[in-house]
Amino acid sequence: MSAQGWWDGYFDETFVDIYRDFLTPSRTEREIQGLREMVPLDSGADVLDLACGWGRHSLELARAGFRVTGLDWSETLLARARKRARAAGVTVDFVQGDMREVPWTGRFDLALSMYSSLGYFLSDEEDLRVLRGAHRALKSGGVFVLETMHRDHILADFTERDWWETEGGATVWVEREFDAVEGVSREWTRWSRGGESGEKYHELRIRSATEWDALLRQAGLVPVDWWGDWELAPFIHSSENLIAVCRRA
Repeated sequence: MSAQGWWDGYFDETFVDIYRDFLTPSRTEREIQGLREMVPLDSGADVLDLACGWGRHSLELARAGFRVTGLDWSETLLARARKRARAAGVTVDFVQGDMREVPWTGRFDLALSMYSSLGYFLSDEEDLRVLRGAHRALKSGGVFVLETMHRDHILADFTERDWWETEGGATVWVEREFDAVEGVSREWTRWSRGGESGEKYHELRIRSATEWDALLRQAGLVPVDWWGDWELAPFIHSSENLIAVCRRA
């Protein structure tokens, strides 16, 4: 199946160079520590990492003794993930595929959607396909964790323009707009390094907690805890992150 969207080809080595500096090992360690406090699991539990990227969370969970499967569309990021797993001496089953078509049934104790990886498809119908796939993939009583941007915080602190320099020597400029009716953030990222330059575009549906609560319940994933960050701060209107811990109904 063709992805047929902006994400098809977006997650390449340029993406890694642009965003790697933000996704540091210390950040990943903090996120995994928070996750394990939110969802206590026995060592050896089966974990599904949806839109796993280059394996930031998958590898740390594997190091902790979990049996991890990572699903992602990007062969580029999966190749990097497999290389990192070999270097770390851990085993992760990295699978290329569309997260709207999760192929497993009743296999996992925990399924994850991290780093705002839901919302790519913009519509409730398409995101419901992902959530229902996660529901099918979970064992009875399994847990689903969603981590995403919080619409209330985005609107209160919306930044239309930004720029930074990467450790790889690229200069990055970003322009953003937010459609308050559709709830869609659109972003144009331009980069330059030496004589090379390029541009990337992405768009993301950003929902309120109220919208996520309804969508999750429609998929049979019942929220039992809401958190505002990985330090287990309570979720409030000004929280930067939205983390929902759900039980499979």
